[in-house]
Formats: sequence, structure tokens, C-alpha cells
Amino acid sequence: MKNIVHRAAAILLFATLFAVQGMADFTRYQVILDRKPFGEPPPPDSTPRPLLPSESFARHLRMSALLETEDGEIRIGLINQQNNQNFFLTVGQTEEGIELVSASYEDEEAVVRKGSEMAVIKLQSGEIQPLTAAEQQARLAAPQSQRMSYAERRAARMQAQQQRAQEPPPEPKYKGEELERHLRDYQMEVIRQGLPPLPIPLTPEMDAQLVSEGVLPPME
Repeated sequence: MKNIVHRAAAILLFATLFAVQGMADFTRYQVILDRKPFGEPPPPDSTPRPLLPSESFARHLRMSALLETEDGEIRIGLINQQNNQNFFLTVGQTEEGIELVSASYEDEEAVVRKGSEMAVIKLQSGEIQPLTAAEQQARLAAPQSQRMSYAERRAARMQAQQQRAQEPPPEPKYKGEELERHLRDYQMEVIRQGLPPLPIPLTPEMDAQLVSEGVLPPME
């Protein structure tokens, strides 16, 4: 019985010494670990996920009009498809919590804001593009004065029309015999397709060709 007790005590003492030795071995490397040889762990990614068009507040909005007055003021018409409400906004105005931040007559788009979120709405396609925080800052910082005024665009259009009016008419593609041959060939294709023919008489050669093709019956 005494041998069993002595043996158990010896095993317990050995286990205790082994555990203490193991802890001492681990603390030996603490100085190195405190120096962080592998650098700081990367911080958690706090960048918010970009919104999808289906998540934007503007997903229920549709731009129905984009107008510009003679003094250069731009107005847009919006339809809230949730309640079928129609309203017009100029830059800086707010309706139903929606503010018109900017609008481009040339690009046919408008930037609207609700709370801290901004989105671009396209006139023709109806596309909705939510803006990230960086894109919002860029839109807000973009100068509006670089846009051509109504008067400037009107003057440019009138100048372009005057230039087109002064240009000589384009040269015809076909002339003389080449034009006659083109009209005869076109007449043949029109008759082959069963369409009303041109007021151009068929030559004997043209008539014979169409008869041989089975397009026209032979003359009796």
C-alpha cells in the first residue's frame, strides 16, 4: 500500500514540474512577441459596401422631364412611382425629402439627394446610379459654371445651321448613263419583289430577262 502511495506522489510531482517547465519555456519568447515582428494586424474593413440600384432611395423615382429656361435655370420633373406623385424641382429645391443637387442638360441626367444618400438619374434610360461617399464629394465640388448657358447653346446651334445652309449640296452619286443603268437595275429588283414599279419603261432586254426568270408572263 505504501508503494502505491509513493508512486502516485511521484507521478503527481513529475506532472507538476513538467507543467511549470512548459510555462517557463513559453514565457521565454514573450520578449520577442512583444516586439511584434510580424507587424500590426490589419484593421477591420470599415468601408461600407456600395449600394445597389435596387437598394437606393431613388429606385422608385423616374425623371419625366428636363427643361431649361431662357435664363439658364434647369428644372426636372420627377414621378414617385410609389404614390404616383409628380413634382418639379430646380437646383437646391426639396420636395418629399428629395433635393435636386445638380442637373445636366447635355448629359440628360440629374443628381438627387435624400438624407446622406445621393444618386444619379438618367432621363432616357431611367438608369439609377447610387453614388459612393467619394463620388458624392466629387459631384458637390464640380464647378457648375463650366456648363454652357442657354444663350450660348442657342447661338452655337444657329451658327451651325447657317454653316450647313452655306455648304454646297452634295454631289449626286450617279450621273448620266450610270444613273440610267442604276435606275433600270433598281426597276428590275422592284418588279422581282412584286412592288409597284417605277415610272420607267422596260426595254426589250429587261422584259425578256424577267420572262426568262418567270417573273412576267410571256407576251402573246
